[in-house]
Amino acid sequence: MNISDNPDSEVGQPYDQLFATFNNTSIGMLYQLLPNLLSEEHQALLDEMLGNAKVEVINLLEHAQYTHALNQKIDQWRNQARGTKTTRVIVRIINQTTHTFNITQTTLPLSKAERESFQIPCEQQTAFKSEFNYNYAYPWPKNKIMFNQFVDFFDDTIGVRFDLGLIMNTSFGLLSPTLRPSVKNTVKSIGSSPIKCSTKTTRMGEDAPFHFEVEITLG
Repeated sequence: MNISDNPDSEVGQPYDQLFATFNNTSIGMLYQLLPNLLSEEHQALLDEMLGNAKVEVINLLEHAQYTHALNQKIDQWRNQARGTKTTRVIVRIINQTTHTFNITQTTLPLSKAERESFQIPCEQQTAFKSEFNYNYAYPWPKNKIMFNQFVDFFDDTIGVRFDLGLIMNTSFGLLSPTLRPSVKNTVKSIGSSPIKCSTKTTRMGEDAPFHFEVEITLG
């Protein structure tokens, strides 16, 4: 059926023409020709559509720049001088929710200002780094807890607890003992409203002091 056969064509036709023009003309050219092609009402509609598109592009651009800067910061942490007396842990948090999380309590070695200023932005990524003393040596005790920490992230009734730790063991060969680190890396929903969350170890050093990296996903 043609538009002219439709009793509602007086309402639908201008919008059909507008979107047909979108399909066949570039946005830039369409905007230049718009005053000669369409009415004031349609220009207002197009302005609104273009405005929404610009906001999306700007948000995506800002997100890309933010993620790039975050990756650069993580690379900087990775390339810092590696001492033998501390284990460096880098935690990346990917927040796929519309919630912005804050630290409510933690045993991590963060100052009060760091705790209060740290946020996990909605639908963004962030990261933090911690360093812990590494003093595992002869006589190689079994199941030695090198560190065992937690941090709670909350937004109103939505919350998660992240547990982070390192346990050291050894196995003995013919010449020397083999050091065997075991990472404690768990996250669980603890708020009154449940949230999907997961975590994984993404990097693990092969030698002492066993620097490693963790990735948390919320949502």
